Amino acid sequence: MADDLCVALESASRGWTGGPATGAMLAATRAFLARVADDPALLGEVAASLTRYEPGAAAWIAVTCGTAVERGAPADSTGPAVLDLLRSSLAALPIGGEADPPHEPTREQAAHLELFSYLCQAAVTHLARLPVPREAMSRDEALLDRLGELQAFSHGAVWVREALLKSSGTLVFLHPPSGTGLRLCYSNVSNCFHLFSLLQTAIGERVPGGRVPVAAIARVARGTSTEPVNDAAWWHYGTAESKRAELSTGILGEGLVRDIPAVDGPQIIVAWPPLLESRGWDGGFLGPHLEAMPADVVIDGQLAQAESEAWLKRLGVGKQKRWWRRG
Repeated sequence: MADDLCVALESASRGWTGGPATGAMLAATRAFLARVADDPALLGEVAASLTRYEPGAAAWIAVTCGTAVERGAPADSTGPAVLDLLRSSLAALPIGGEADPPHEPTREQAAHLELFSYLCQAAVTHLARLPVPREAMSRDEALLDRLGELQAFSHGAVWVREALLKSSGTLVFLHPPSGTGLRLCYSNVSNCFHLFSLLQTAIGERVPGGRVPVAAIARVARGTSTEPVNDAAWWHYGTAESKRAELSTGILGEGLVRDIPAVDGPQIIVAWPPLLESRGWDGGFLGPHLEAMPADVVIDGQLAQAESEAWLKRLGVGKQKRWWRRG
């Protein structure tokens, strides 16, 4: 029975070129997913043959595996096969995406691009639930470059590349002038401008120099709105090596969050009074958002004064003159 369902699914989706599924595809998919709910091992059986299916069937079955995972099936049973299929499909796609304007894909490449977008949806679903393979792929510079090249042709490449660059972790936020320290948790953030916006809306006025968060920025930064916004740094953000507000130890807004240096576990951000002109950025840095990997920053707690002072001493930051006014 299980083999029959796999055969029926492959047969019904053979030759699919993207777009609406046929009635036969939908019927075979419903039957397959119903059986998977009782027998998750069936997913491993169908995934094991993904690279042997013709492109249309492979893409549809990858999407079906993604649907099963979204419904609670274990991602590790299909993830490796779906991600291998993603890699193997790259050779059939256009090159030269950085040309201006991009080279027009051939008819054959355009057909592969249509299926590739569906395959990317399935890949993101699995990447969101498989942190170890995602981390390994995120360090593959050749893969990231190839996906970057394809962004001119495929939104799917944008989604997968963004999923690979997103990171989650814990950071310690230190404000030397006031001796304030916070522990924050961030999730699914790639670039530092996005982190700054999320961080600022989470902190608000809890730290001197903070402000009342702009609701629109909070919405866009968390992916609940696409309205046009602009943001700017409330503080000068430095690394753990920062002894004062200076560019040489500042955190580049265009840089990756995962590259912020850590000290014995948490990453460190040292917040100084802003330089003469605060950095600004537009809403383009606050995405793209992936439904399977929502971005956020939350405050995990305020550090006790002694703990903040210990961190500052450890980083070699001396006592600072007060620069703000109390209300």
